[in-house]
Amino acid sequence: MICYICESITDFTCEKCKEPVCEDCCVPMTLQNQIDYAFCTLCQGADEAAHWARIDREERQQAAIKAEKEKKSAARKARYYLPENVAKRKAAKIERKRLRAEEEKERLKSAVKIVSEMFRGMF
Repeated sequence: MICYICESITDFTCEKCKEPVCEDCCVPMTLQNQIDYAFCTLCQGADEAAHWARIDREERQQAAIKAEKEKKSAARKARYYLPENVAKRKAAKIERKRLRAEEEKERLKSAVKIVSEMFRGMF
């Protein structure tokens, strides 16, 4: 068989493209790739290009998601500080305080009534 890259004689075939490839045109095994089969440099280049294209696509998707979140956040902040919304929140806060004060008065009246009934016959 003849290597399809450098046209030298070989006995290996690339696992991915199934083309004959010589030992010089194979990707050497390293700590990073850990391959123990014949894999030509052209296939490795295509795999790396696909890998980096996928990473680039994922980064662009994340950037688009982040931009959309920032856009929504800016709109939310703009609505939050509108004068009518601020007035609604202040009115709701005043109403909550008033209700809490009324509840506290009722609890205090109830406590005074209970204590006065406890000591009614003692003195």
